[in-house]
Amino acid sequence: MGYPNLVFCDKLIIINERKGRVGVLIYKQIQNTSFLLDYAGGRFLVDPAFRRMDFFGAGLGTKVSLGELLDVDAVLVTHLSDTSFDGLARQLLPRGIKIFVPSTRAVRELEKAGFSNVEVLQEHVHFQFVDLYRVPAYYGKEGEARKSEKGCGVILSHPVLNSIYLTGESVWYDGMKKTIKSWKPRLIVVQAGGVRRLDGSRLSMVHEEIAAVHLALPRAKIIANQNVWEGDRDSLRNYLYGHRMEEAVLMPKDGEEYRL
Repeated sequence: MGYPNLVFCDKLIIINERKGRVGVLIYKQIQNTSFLLDYAGGRFLVDPAFRRMDFFGAGLGTKVSLGELLDVDAVLVTHLSDTSFDGLARQLLPRGIKIFVPSTRAVRELEKAGFSNVEVLQEHVHFQFVDLYRVPAYYGKEGEARKSEKGCGVILSHPVLNSIYLTGESVWYDGMKKTIKSWKPRLIVVQAGGVRRLDGSRLSMVHEEIAAVHLALPRAKIIANQNVWEGDRDSLRNYLYGHRMEEAVLMPKDGEEYRL
């Protein structure tokens, strides 16, 4: 059985007929830690949060239209919260859209909101032509990393394409290096900014942890999403330039798209 839309030329590429776009991988930033991902002929909406978007202005505020956000094959939720799947996203997304979530508690919450096609992301799930693998996410507390029971990371894999690693809401932990070296992903999407809960636990990476991700696989592209204020973006940008990582680590603006 072949894979649709697969073309042989100098290298294997995927043609996304939905938008007439060509590329192995297309990443498009929505806002904060939400983004669209075109991979292996499918489109995924990751951690949807629409609250600040100007839909009545045709998406001018973020350069992403509502139609584009709804034209997806599945939603990936790495952790369920008001910032990763906000009220407006729950209102606007189709009730029958396929949604993968990290826990049975998240399934119950979204089913209560009216969604009918919600599935817990198990250790391995095959969806269309993509294999989804669940990997742990950790939060930082009292100087050590502790496994999160509410969230996870995701590996997206395909037989002829390089994999993608979404770390989810996670800090660096010892097993992350092993995951990166085992899968050798073309793209790694991390959450940056060192965001903390009220109890002091840290939910996203600080600058040095992003550097550790880079050192684990220097040839991988890293996208650093940030749910923080612009001053923190400037701080990370200065760190990247100071450590000569600006070519490896991308910091997308709302609506910005990368073809990788």
